[in-house]
This record gives sequence, C-alpha cells and structure tokens, in this order.
Amino acid sequence: MLFLVYVLVAFSLVVQACVVDSVCYNNADCPDDRVCEIAQGKGFGQCRPLCRDDGDCAKGYHCDAASAICEMDECQSTQNCESGFECQDGRCISRQPLDCEAGMVSIENQFCIDIYEASRPDATDKTAGLDSAFATSRKGVVPWQVKNNQEAQKACEAAGKSLCKASQWFQSCRGPKGQAYSYGDTYDPAICNGIDTYCDCAANGPCADRSPCPFSDCREVCGAQFGLDVTGLFEGCTNRFGVFDMNGNLWEHVLGGDETQMRGGAYNCADSKTFHRCDYIPGTWRPLAQGFRCCSTGRPAGDGGPADGLDGGPSR
Repeated sequence: MLFLVYVLVAFSLVVQACVVDSVCYNNADCPDDRVCEIAQGKGFGQCRPLCRDDGDCAKGYHCDAASAICEMDECQSTQNCESGFECQDGRCISRQPLDCEAGMVSIENQFCIDIYEASRPDATDKTAGLDSAFATSRKGVVPWQVKNNQEAQKACEAAGKSLCKASQWFQSCRGPKGQAYSYGDTYDPAICNGIDTYCDCAANGPCADRSPCPFSDCREVCGAQFGLDVTGLFEGCTNRFGVFDMNGNLWEHVLGGDETQMRGGAYNCADSKTFHRCDYIPGTWRPLAQGFRCCSTGRPAGDGGPADGLDGGPSR
C-alpha cells in the first residue's frame, strides 16, 4: 500500500512538472483578465496577466499602455537613444515634436507611421500599378498587395523605412484611448471596408426591413458586393492619431512576421467583427489580401538629417 502511495505521488509530481501554459494565437484565446503575448518572430504565444502600470512588470520591462503587456525596455538611459531622443519609462521619446516625412504621422513622439496602406509609386485610383521600386503612402490609390513579409519589408527599406514593429502597429491601431478597433470599442460594419460593408440594403432587397443596415454578418442574410477599395476612402476608419484603414481593406504585415502574423483584417474576412480587431492575429492560418504599411524613426523638430532617421531612400 505504501509503495502505491509513493507511485501516485511521483506520478503527480511528474504531471505537475510537465504542465505548461496553453498556447494562444490572439487575445480571444485567453481569459478576460489575460492577454496573448507573442514574441517577435514566433507563431504563437502564452496568456499573460494584464499590467496596469510599470510596477506590475519585472525590472527591465515596462507596461505598454496600448496592449497592457509588459514589454522589454528599449532603453535604460538616454545614451541608448538616438540624438534628440531621451529615455522615458523604457522608451525613447523625442525631446521636441517629432517631424515625419510626407505621408506619415507621429505617434506620441515615439515613431512615425504611414498614414495610408502602402501603394506602388505608379498606383492610381483604378490600378495598383507595376512599379515595385519602393512603397509610398498616398490617399485615393489602390493599395499594394504583396506575396509575403519579405516583399513588404523590401519595399519599405527601399523607401528608407521599415515594416512597423508589432507593438508600433498595435499602438497606432488602438489609438490614444486603447480601443478594440481604431474607431472605437464596438464593431461597426459601415466605418471600415469589410465583407459586410456593402451589404444589399436596397428598398426592394432581402434586408429592406432591417435598420440599421449594414449590420454584423449581414452578408450571410443580405448578400454583398465586397471588394478592395482605394486608400483613405473611409473617413471614419481612423482615430485621433490620424492613421487610416488599419481595420479592413488589406491585412498588414509587421516586422519579423510571416503570413500568419498579419494584423487588421481585410475586405474579405468572413468574420469582420473578430478579424478586424486591432489585437487579432491569425496564428494558425494564412489570409489572402496581404498588404502593409511602413514605419520610421522620424526626426526631432529642428534637427538636421533625413526625416526618417535613415540615410538615403527616394524622395516621395
């Protein structure tokens, strides 16, 4: 009998030693009080407790206000930052308002991000163009659909920029209020370009008696003529940062990612309410309609040198 007890205890210890946190691919896989933390370059992560301030994080980490995740400090002192920036709470912040080149906007004096989804230099409102020399950020043109993450990064580098880090993209999407979508916390199918946006709401159609129309999942009921739109067409698909189309239109690649790590959803997502969320990451599947936008360091106002903090790159 005593031998059996020893065996059971030993088995219990082995089981406990082998227990690991279940993997997650986005916040929906975690309890309400936890978020999915995915390391750069990884396809999945683990559910971590939300942080409220830097005191909830270990030394060398700070609480990211947008994601409520403890992120590794990018600086320990101002000496770790570029000229004109100073280290504040683990981040390099410009001492002066951050100047960004044309087509970009400053995000809380930390970095610059393209206002619009990337497009080719010869793109128009009718065609995506053929010139793949470098990425541009322009309103009213057909955005650039790429084959993979490497093509997107190459196009950004040719413009003197880089794909946005996952944390940069997420912060820009959620806006200064940390919302679920760029425009708010409640899904609205009419604000950004998604699969329900162009539902058939005609007076003689199947949804003539539905108000408001469109509504979530209305394509399944009403039918819809969905498709890719030009950049910046939806004036409400933004936030106080002034970055457009981060939800819908095209999925967007991030630095060090792959075809399962894109953000923001696209015009053809079957479940736009879920896939358009700023925190949604496919994780286990590869979406179509892949796009991107670029980020850069920027330049403190009054400082000399290229606006993006990088040498070279064509003039846009």
